Amino acid sequence: MEGKNIILAGVARSGSTLVCHLLNNSSDVVALHEPIQPKIVPMKTDEAVAYIQNYFDQQRHLILSSGIAESCSSSGKVPDNHVGKFNSKTGKREVLLDGKKIIIDKSLDNSFSLLIKQPGMFTALLSVLKEYFPCYATIRNPLAVLRSWNSVDMAVTNGHAPAAEERDQLLKQALKIEPDRYQRQLILLSWYFEQYTKYLTESQIIRYEDVISTGGQCLSRIDSSLTISEKKLENKNNNALYDRSIKNVLAECLLDSNGFYWNYYSKQDVLDLLE
Repeated sequence: MEGKNIILAGVARSGSTLVCHLLNNSSDVVALHEPIQPKIVPMKTDEAVAYIQNYFDQQRHLILSSGIAESCSSSGKVPDNHVGKFNSKTGKREVLLDGKKIIIDKSLDNSFSLLIKQPGMFTALLSVLKEYFPCYATIRNPLAVLRSWNSVDMAVTNGHAPAAEERDQLLKQALKIEPDRYQRQLILLSWYFEQYTKYLTESQIIRYEDVISTGGQCLSRIDSSLTISEKKLENKNNNALYDRSIKNVLAECLLDSNGFYWNYYSKQDVLDLLE
């Protein structure tokens, strides 16, 4: 019996890397961290689906034949977080990834589950991917997400998501005409949540807060046969590495906005992070 091929989308900086890290501790699943280059995936949706299916097949063969897989990595593994402490020169947190492959050091047969996470591209393709694959998405308290976006040096820091914008021209245009960086971030944040509202059910939504509070046990919803060991995890929604000077500014922008994130989090959830 061949195992499941699973899609993981998610809001950028909402815990999808942690989910992959935890799943890789299971004896019968391999989770890959953004191994696909979005620019080489066909723009036509049917061709994109075929490309992704073929990629799953290639990685399955590679894993079973050689014990390695393509994946962004740190020391041959998917870390629990791919950014670390601040770089004093840039004023932003450093990316910890240093490789393009992971080592699969466990015994697997054809029945193992293979998960690939590509937050932006998969979110933009959810309307079609959901017809062919089991799909999930990670979400997180919107204030924590915004604070994280402003602590790193990534496209989202400037209110952009190139892999998503290439496949959603309305999003691209909305971001292009908005001059304010924080407002662009809100537009982008709402877009992520809008796609999950449209195309996923509640059971397909993985909340960062639930991952932390259950020690990863909530990930069993992806596949009840997965062997997921409970771990003590730290909630970093109020990470000390986040810039405190903009916390209230971001909260005010967020609380004054109307976005699809309010379908999943309340304004009280945001206020709780201010206390």
